[in-house]
This record gives sequence, C-alpha cells and structure tokens, in this order.
Amino acid sequence: MIGRAAVRSLATNGWEVVAVSRSGTLPDGLAELGVESVSADRADDAQLRAALGAGADVVVDTVAFTREHGEQLNGLAGLVGSLVVISSASVYADDEGRALDGEGEPPILPVPIPETQRTAEPGDATYSTRKAELEQTLLEGPLPATLVRACAIHGPGATLPRELFFVKRALDGRRRVALAWNGESRFHTTSVANLAELIRLAAAQPGNRALNSGDPDPPTTLEICEAVGRALEHEFDPVLLPDDSFDNPWATPRPFVVSMAAAEEELGYRPVTTYPEAVRETCAWVAGELERGRSWERTYLEGMLDYAAEDEALASKP
Repeated sequence: MIGRAAVRSLATNGWEVVAVSRSGTLPDGLAELGVESVSADRADDAQLRAALGAGADVVVDTVAFTREHGEQLNGLAGLVGSLVVISSASVYADDEGRALDGEGEPPILPVPIPETQRTAEPGDATYSTRKAELEQTLLEGPLPATLVRACAIHGPGATLPRELFFVKRALDGRRRVALAWNGESRFHTTSVANLAELIRLAAAQPGNRALNSGDPDPPTTLEICEAVGRALEHEFDPVLLPDDSFDNPWATPRPFVVSMAAAEEELGYRPVTTYPEAVRETCAWVAGELERGRSWERTYLEGMLDYAAEDEALASKP
C-alpha cells in the first residue's frame, strides 16, 4: 500500500528507484516509469545487501517494526546515505504514559499532537512500544533517519483496509450503519498519496527527526461514512450510538489528531489530496477485491462485518 505510492512519487520526480519485495513483482504502471524490481526478504541480511548493490542515496523502509530492524538499517552505514522509515503515530503516550494500545483508560492527548509529545516506553510489549524502540534505535544511529509517524493509512493495496467497513455494507445494500461515539470519533487518516509526498520530500532533505503524517481536515467517522457513500453512490442511514457497543476501525472516545506543522516548516510539505478525494480510489480498489472474492476472515475486521451483532446494537434505536 505505502510502497506503490512512494515508488510512483519518487520515480516521477527524478529518482532512480529499486523496489525491493519478497515477491519481486511490481504493481501495474510502475515498470513503465523505469522502476527496477528486486526480490529479497529483509529478514535475510545478505539478500538485503545484495539488493542494495553498490549502495543507495536513500533507503525507504515501509515495514520496519522492531529494534532488530533498526539495528539492521544502522548496519548499512557506508552503503546508504540516509533513511526514511515508516513509524506510527501510535507511539504517542499521554502524561501518564498511556498509549493507544495500552491497558486501562485510553490516553488523554493534546489536539493536535506535536512531535514533542512524549512517546510510549520503548520495549517489546505492544505495537506502540516496538515502534518506539525502532525510533530510538534509528535516531541514535549513524545514519540520518526520518521517522514518519503515520496515522490511519488508506489507499489501494491495503492488507487491512479500514474502508472495508463501509464498502462491504454498501455493496450488500445495507443502509443503516452503527457509528460508535455518536459518529464523532476523529482518528486522523493518512492517504498514501500524502504520505508519499512527505517521503519524497524527506528523501531529498536528509535529517535526523520524527515527523507526523496525516490528511488535512481529518474527518470524523460520520464524515468518513458520508465520503464513502458519495464515492460509491450509496446512501447510508447512520445510526449514532453513544458508546462503542458496536465498534468500527476509527472509533475512539477522544480525538486522535496529529499536527503537521513540523513537516510543513522543515520540509515545505503541502498535502496533495484530501480524504474525500483520495478515498474514491480506495473504495474502487476495495470493491474490486470483494468482487474477486477476497475475504478478511480471521482478521480484526471480521467482527466489524458481523451484521447480526450490528442489528442487535441497532435494535433499540429508532
């Protein structure tokens, strides 16, 4: 999802790009841009180094997740000029040290969240702590590294597309849809097009930093519902629940919104799209995957497509 957008942005802006993946294949349209494809598994250090050949000005890593991955990237000093690595805004923690995937009460964070906000304690306990450990490892390393703290990423190619929540209902002809927290949840979205633009700018301006990545005017869940409905020409009848008795991929009792001021000031970043604009392509892709028979069973999305449970939650609402 991230790679195909980043490769296209870099290749169309003068970079010679080598796309490294386990399959060694390219999404449609990238080979025509002169993109070279190499097969390598990042778990095999020899394969990764072979893919780099004589070296690279910059390595963009979309799948780094752990301290070990950070150490692997640090070990490329002398072969690589700089790094741009995808982290996550989930690293943020409140003054009590609570992160999004921690236990107990959800974090109370400023709106918007600046990069100076404290982060989760680095470690291997959760997704957030592992990403925090990755960041720490790279920011203390020998290479200039930009850590991109992306939010709820959306775009074609997603493994777990949040928009499936609405697209599947639209294709199944369901109008009534339960929206937790009165549809007011604001969990900052990040279009891959905007993320790719930030990656492009960071690649051209190496530095040691962490930067947020989010769409302009982050939508509420109700606004996401409306945007997907427009994209698919489907009229939803949202039912606003006062709690999270039926969950959705953006449901949060408190706003989770990041500041883009640092990226704008340090890199000259400007968004290239909005959520309502970008989600059209996402919806078309998800709809195509569903029509081809793709299933998301045994993923966290499966429970959110449980219509019987949703109907039960809606039963008490007029």
